[in-house]
Amino acid sequence: MAEKSLELLASSIKQLASEVQNARQGGSEDSEAFEKLIDALDDMRADLPGTLFAPPDYAALQTAFLHDVFQHVPTDGKVAASASIHVKDLSKLVKIPADILLRIMRLLATDKIFLEIDECIFCHTSLSASMVDEMVSARLGSFFNGVFKASSSLSDAIDAGKRSAWEVRFGMPMYEYFEKIPKSDRERMAKSMAISSIKEIEDLSIIFPWEKFNTIVDIGGGAGHLAVHLTKKFSHPQTASQDLPKVTADQIQRIASLSPTEKSFYDRVEFESHDYYTPQTRTDADAFILRRCLHDNPDDDCIKMIKAVIPGLEHNPKARLLINEKLMPVWNSSDTRYKIKMLRREDIALMISVGGKERTLEEFVGLIRGADKKLEISEVYYGKNYFSVISVRLAR
Repeated sequence: MAEKSLELLASSIKQLASEVQNARQGGSEDSEAFEKLIDALDDMRADLPGTLFAPPDYAALQTAFLHDVFQHVPTDGKVAASASIHVKDLSKLVKIPADILLRIMRLLATDKIFLEIDECIFCHTSLSASMVDEMVSARLGSFFNGVFKASSSLSDAIDAGKRSAWEVRFGMPMYEYFEKIPKSDRERMAKSMAISSIKEIEDLSIIFPWEKFNTIVDIGGGAGHLAVHLTKKFSHPQTASQDLPKVTADQIQRIASLSPTEKSFYDRVEFESHDYYTPQTRTDADAFILRRCLHDNPDDDCIKMIKAVIPGLEHNPKARLLINEKLMPVWNSSDTRYKIKMLRREDIALMISVGGKERTLEEFVGLIRGADKKLEISEVYYGKNYFSVISVRLAR
């Protein structure tokens, strides 16, 4: 890279870093400045070698998560020395030979995950300490135990015409795989995913005018997190969370065991058994939402899901199908490379795990029209980080 270009980049990085620092000191987050800063830093390094040599880092992280290394490095003590551990002692706890563990720990330390405060003695950094949290550990551990393993089979899946790399790696679709793992692991993963979706549900309640609707049906609503959130935030709507019979039965049983105060949150929430591939049976609702369902599926299955909602729309001219997904940017988007990269990663992760995909607005138009020519988009509501709600009506 030419010396002048380096000087310009260095100047840009200094300015952006100052903007981010000033925003944080002012109690806010300047996400755009942060994203531009990441882009500028990426421009300063050789990206290809970084990508080529990333697998060893992932392998070290995977091993640390699956062997509970984060949980066995002490987190108490006011100074690092009193909250540290020798690699030989850690080795006994995590069942990894000391010489192998030392090499793994030292690689992680180069990424500021753990700190070697004395020879062979490690303590937590703020980054590694954050990974001790049960839900973070469950989510990332599941990623490294599943998607990470399956990712190496993506090319094989494409060659074999399989729906997902997961199916090639584990011999069955992801959802079938999760049905066979211990119930405690399923529950922990489900809770982890629910926590991670809380922010999305909050954003969803803000960007869309829910006050216009009286009866809202969440198709594939699982534990009813969205339905409950809407009844807490708005005083009038009745809500229903539809899912497969076993999911619905589990939720009804769970709610029955709650305290009277917790149970009251579900006073305006119904749990109904429904397969989103079968025709919608509710005729009294004025809003049906498919929240983050379509991105888990290929186009033909998405068209079936959308088509199945039509019977519910036919009974009410004002009824709407709401498709809540992230919208992929167009190819020449002016968004930061960092922001686009995050969504592109999600897209490939869906390809690996379930054979799904993130889509552009144009691709959603194709799915909607493929389900029925009378379906048309009435409005699109945009939130942060490509988060959106596509409102669809049935033309009369």
